[in-house]
Amino acid sequence: MIRSYIYFALTLGLVVVVFLMIALDIDTQTIELRLPTLLLVLGLFGMSIYIFSQLMVKRITRPLEHIAEAIERMGKGEYKERLSITADYEFSVIQHRFNEMAESLEQAERENRRLQDSKQRMLADLSHDLKTPVTTIQGYAKALQLGLVDSQEKKERYLQLIYNKATVVTALIDDLFRLSKLERPDYPISVEQGDLAELLREIAADYYDAMEDKGMVMELDIPSGEVMADYDPGLMRRAIANLLSNAVQHNSGGTVVLIALEELAEDVRIRVQDNGGGISDELKEVIFDPFVRGDAARPGDGGTGLGLAISKQILELHRGELRLDNRNGLTVFELVVRKKPGTGESAAGHE
Repeated sequence: MIRSYIYFALTLGLVVVVFLMIALDIDTQTIELRLPTLLLVLGLFGMSIYIFSQLMVKRITRPLEHIAEAIERMGKGEYKERLSITADYEFSVIQHRFNEMAESLEQAERENRRLQDSKQRMLADLSHDLKTPVTTIQGYAKALQLGLVDSQEKKERYLQLIYNKATVVTALIDDLFRLSKLERPDYPISVEQGDLAELLREIAADYYDAMEDKGMVMELDIPSGEVMADYDPGLMRRAIANLLSNAVQHNSGGTVVLIALEELAEDVRIRVQDNGGGISDELKEVIFDPFVRGDAARPGDGGTGLGLAISKQILELHRGELRLDNRNGLTVFELVVRKKPGTGESAAGHE
């Protein structure tokens, strides 16, 4: 813009100089204005105005038209729109800000689409996971109601199956309710300083028999001393237990499960690692979404599919992280727990 004004000033100055050279009589120090001189000056002035206006069209009007068209297309939902115009500094700043805004809107649209897809998938999976056990319960209950069970042993087996399926439905509803509460940004957590090493040893002891019964091997790499951090004991126990439960459910005999703890300057890192069936790269992108399971099939007894989502939400409430590394034939879940999460303590309890 400044260059345009300078150009106009120089052009106007040139017209004035030409006018003075033609009309000024140096001897008499007078200006003699004749019609041809006036027409020439007016012609030069008009030409200067025309050239300046064309320059303004190129430097101002056309960039504004491009910006207006881009805004109009973006208003119709075309968030991939980007400006690419050659203009002065002022318009280059506008272009840069516009492209940043477009990038943010496109990213928000992608995230919204992903959330919508996730919601649809979650509803479909919830319907599937509820329908399967409920249908089984209805079938066995109907058989008992109609008196089709001819032996006490068979009747007891049917009742046990009904109870087991009802337990599955209850667990699913409980996990779904818990996840919905954890997703609230104001969910109250009771943070206190505790020994993560001792907590990890306790949880490992809880799962030792389950792994031994399945022929799996548990290995521990936990410091013998205290590893202190601020966390909610109940929620953190749940987050770690979900990972161990996941390892037991989705791996077979002979799998080695390593539970390790490492203390760093600002945080503590807990690693649950196994060399079992593994998780594909495709599943890695959505493994922490509700109802996603580590196996391709969806067996009815494969858990609720909410454990990892709950664990991730718990870590985020603590300002920590839960991440997956599935390289080198290993499945490694790493929990990053901040020593001082800065979330503050809450007197409210939790379930």
